Amino acid sequence: MKFESLICPQCGGGLPRQALWRTVHCPFCDALVTKCEEMVRAEDFRQAYLRAHALDKLDPLRGPTLQCRGQRYQILQHLASGNRAEVYLAQRCGPQAMRVVLKIARSNSPPDCLKREAAVLQQLQAINTPAASYFSTRLPQLVAQGRTEFEGRNTETLILRHPAGYWGSLAQVHENYPQGLDARHIVWMWRRSLEMLAFLHAAGWCHGQLSSEHLLVNPSNHGILLLGWSAAQANSSSAQVRDLQQLAWAMRQLLSPASLTPPTLPHQLPSALGKILLAASEDDAWCAQHGALGLDQAVKMAAREAFGAPRFIHFYPVPRT
Repeated sequence: MKFESLICPQCGGGLPRQALWRTVHCPFCDALVTKCEEMVRAEDFRQAYLRAHALDKLDPLRGPTLQCRGQRYQILQHLASGNRAEVYLAQRCGPQAMRVVLKIARSNSPPDCLKREAAVLQQLQAINTPAASYFSTRLPQLVAQGRTEFEGRNTETLILRHPAGYWGSLAQVHENYPQGLDARHIVWMWRRSLEMLAFLHAAGWCHGQLSSEHLLVNPSNHGILLLGWSAAQANSSSAQVRDLQQLAWAMRQLLSPASLTPPTLPHQLPSALGKILLAASEDDAWCAQHGALGLDQAVKMAAREAFGAPRFIHFYPVPRT
């Protein structure tokens, strides 16, 4: 014969046999106990509901709110101004608060530009290859897309998950280093971006609009996240070359003093890296021959020749004083 003994989860005391089929009070500690794991008292649920929605209070000192796809967001900070959209840091209101990035289309932006970007991001996140689980974290993650009322006009809005650990764009970093960045940092920034391009090109996509404004940096783990996918297109050899050249010009810009246009290569740049950077930014045939993977290997070998074995060098997006 099988015997079943019930004990109170709070004090360990024995429970009456009625605990097998209904809620009882423990005779030792008076705790309310039920055997059913799915049962929640209505009053307990109500109190939890009220506690959760107590977080749905707006901070009047922060910024305005807007609504998209039935969800309300409060703007916390203006992040950047792009050619097609204004970019804000915001927080989703409600019991499941979440930091997001809002892209709000300008009045002169092309129709449905953010709608197209949302469709591209969905397709990128749907890539199913062995490396996709890693590289998908280096791409923007879509939360919602739709139209919203903002500053007296009805406009397109794109809402992305705010990427934890990312400081800002490399264009913002360059503002803090107006004389140009150390070439050793350019190496890992370039290589992380080339790894992403190799993955994307192999999956049939090209970015089409690479610049320092579209490269988001994570200082702690030397990560790069690619932004600005409204101009992405299906793969072609010419689009791949354009991606590689645009990225090379972005690296040249970061190495050069901000006041120089076009950017020049600093005289202290190791010659091997300088030759690769010139070829990658100016020689179509060279880029087509090497591709993202070949260019990454070339940068890796040139960096080893110039700086020795790879080692982690801490990066500070704002110079330390």
